Amino acid sequence: MVTPLTFTGQSTYSAQFQQVIDKAVQIQEIPLDAMADQATTDQNQQAALQSLDQALSTLQSAVTGLQSAVGSQALSGTVSDTSVGSVSLGSNATPGVYQLEVDSLGSATQTVSTGAPHTVTDPSTQNISSASSFTLKVNGTPTTITPTSDTLDGLVSAINENSALGVSASIVNVGSSGSPDYRLAVQSSTLGNVSIQLSDGTNNLLNTISTGSAATYKVDGLQNTISSDSDSITLAQGVTVNLLGTTGAGNTVTVSVGESTASAQTALQQFATAYNAVVSLLNAQHGQNAGALSGDSILQVAQQALSSIVDYSSFSGGITTLSDLGLDLDTNGNLTFNASEFDQSAANNFAGLSQFLGDATSGFLGVATSALNSLEEPTVGAVKTEEASLSQELSTLNTNIGNEEASINQFQQNLVTQLSQSDAMIATLQSQVTFFQGLFQIENNISNPNNG
Repeated sequence: MVTPLTFTGQSTYSAQFQQVIDKAVQIQEIPLDAMADQATTDQNQQAALQSLDQALSTLQSAVTGLQSAVGSQALSGTVSDTSVGSVSLGSNATPGVYQLEVDSLGSATQTVSTGAPHTVTDPSTQNISSASSFTLKVNGTPTTITPTSDTLDGLVSAINENSALGVSASIVNVGSSGSPDYRLAVQSSTLGNVSIQLSDGTNNLLNTISTGSAATYKVDGLQNTISSDSDSITLAQGVTVNLLGTTGAGNTVTVSVGESTASAQTALQQFATAYNAVVSLLNAQHGQNAGALSGDSILQVAQQALSSIVDYSSFSGGITTLSDLGLDLDTNGNLTFNASEFDQSAANNFAGLSQFLGDATSGFLGVATSALNSLEEPTVGAVKTEEASLSQELSTLNTNIGNEEASINQFQQNLVTQLSQSDAMIATLQSQVTFFQGLFQIENNISNPNNG
């Protein structure tokens, strides 16, 4: 920035010299002010472009969401009796109907420490054994457990640190509140008959309270019983049922996986919201209080891209326009979602919906993807290109402004130096004038003693 300098001279012309400096600097600053104004304009345009860029990016995400809505997310799973189980679907799930008979939910193996050799009344300071390390056997496989502290809390933490052991540990009080007796409880992570034992080198420290069993079930009336060491069973690729209850022998529940338009309806609403956000930003650049991009060709380019999206139409499948999906344009160019229209034409026509939407290279989604890429593609998109150009222009302007400010500051310093020299000479001359005027006055008084 230009730093004003104060002129401190000795002559009677010091004030005039300050005015000369100020006026000269003002003249020098005229090009600088023009560059600063241009920088402000560019910064405002850059901020407006960044807002438009962000809104368009959100719209791209909404288009991607629409594509997902007719993919794996378009499937939904149900169980005819929700007390028996619930369904979760993976990306590779396909439609299907399954009959499921759940005979047993199974159970995990439960063990609790014996209470010997030590009784624990405070698990933060005491342990069930004085040993510094232990051997935990799960289904006969030994693992050395070395707690970081000689406490029951430390032993539990050491066991739980290793999830690969296939067990989990906790502390249970089998005594009263007034006379606690804290024990180590170890439970298998999977269902079934899992042998669990912990030794301190001298004593086996665990008693088996209950031996686990596998979950058992049958599918589609087949007589072979299937066993599982987990309560989450896989009925088909991408179809998992979390078992919650049994059906009883000979009884079944129906697990259905079918196509649903619920995700598409939500995605269409999100698309409309994102589209309207872009329209709002474009509209703000027009009119009496037009924004920083007023008159910029990018507005027309963006508007043409949006028009190509909402004007798309198909000629087959029963769904031909966005209006058939419940998306209608209002007088301001915004999209409104009409759920009733969607229900009438698309809710029960998944095939038509899927055909109309298409994918990233065909149908409505293909057109939308292409239109938005023309604006947002990182290297050639119109918005991205203009943002990069403005950024470069601002960088050059800021460099030039810095150089100009340095030049003006140097000019001002040189001018002050020159005027200081002139001011010193004038002050010397003024001092000499004053001196000689004093001499003349004295001489005059001597020559004319009656004066004064």
